[in-house]
Amino acid sequence: MDDSDQYRCRLIYLKQTNNIAKQAQAACEAVSGIEGIILAAPLDCYSVHIIYSLNDISFELLADLFNELDFELDNSILLSLRNTIFQFLETNVRDNMSIDVTKSINESEEVDSSRLLSQPSDKYWEDYH
Repeated sequence: MDDSDQYRCRLIYLKQTNNIAKQAQAACEAVSGIEGIILAAPLDCYSVHIIYSLNDISFELLADLFNELDFELDNSILLSLRNTIFQFLETNVRDNMSIDVTKSINESEEVDSSRLLSQPSDKYWEDYH
């Protein structure tokens, strides 16, 4: 996996409120020192542009973190669907981050080729008929 593949850039939408303590600038200040969060910047009053490392944090944990810090996320149907898709995709990526696909492919090729070499050449034609 390329180093750039471990980072995600997301836009978090907060529920609209007139309370400045619950808006994007305050949310950015609240999460800026947390390990795994590379950048947290307000895009407007109700949305946060965030870059984070999948090695340390996931979108689901990030959403839970905002909720724990009393920042309510916008839960409209489209944003809820989008957030669910982000969570699903990141769960798959995080589950597969430690798998070295090339190693498992090379090992299976060695096993298959050694098995084929040990069979007599007539065995193929016997199986074919």
